[in-house]
Amino acid sequence: MWDTFENRLRITGELVARTGVRIGMSAETALPTATDLPVIKDAYGRPFIPGSSLRGAVRAYVERIVRTFEPDAGNGKGASNPTKTDEWSIPPEKKQRLASRDDYEKSIYEQSCRVERVFGSAWLASRVRFTDLPLIESHAAVEPELRDSVAIDRDKESVANKYDFEAMPAGVRFQFELIAENLNDEELGLVLLGVRALENGDILIGGFKGRGLGHVVLENPQYDWVDRSQLKDYLIRGQWGMLSEAQRERALETLFHALTGGK
Repeated sequence: MWDTFENRLRITGELVARTGVRIGMSAETALPTATDLPVIKDAYGRPFIPGSSLRGAVRAYVERIVRTFEPDAGNGKGASNPTKTDEWSIPPEKKQRLASRDDYEKSIYEQSCRVERVFGSAWLASRVRFTDLPLIESHAAVEPELRDSVAIDRDKESVANKYDFEAMPAGVRFQFELIAENLNDEELGLVLLGVRALENGDILIGGFKGRGLGHVVLENPQYDWVDRSQLKDYLIRGQWGMLSEAQRERALETLFHALTGGK
């Protein structure tokens, strides 16, 4: 997967908050005067969305769709459960047995599930990267909203305590960038499946989603593509090609043909 350059996909756009969005940081790491539950900020005090947060939400969506068609995980099929080691396609004890084999790396790839082959696992590097999402320049001065909330005592069915929390307001825009490398058509379709869900507003991110927060949509996406035939111009002049709508549709069709066994 990494020995040679085969292709590179770059998707850029603007991730727009349809509702308030809250990606939190712990109060212990915040300033002493901060709210009870602040949003995460960079070293300059600017709110942003960590790429890992969006990547996790997209991966979880893709895993759910894949499991619908392929319930069993392993050997290039299905989706492991990342939260339970006994539901991994290659649990730790199996990985230890494979470690002594001469074809260890090949065996790890072959026995990994469909999603792990693209998004990575404890034993396999991811080929998809989500960069951190800063506010776009025209929204750089937008400040988080401060909202009041209450915690409920479930036994007494009354207010246990009051607290406040920060959330980025609806309408704020973040810079989106995804990079993926060396994908075949099925794997490209898997990445596009998650990005299509972002375009449709089907993926929620952050905390307090049960309260209506976290609705986002990807707008103005641009699909850049370079493969081996374009590599010289890319390396010398930084020129990208474009991944057309027809190519994207073909990759998604290839994925679903594999998921359904051609049915």
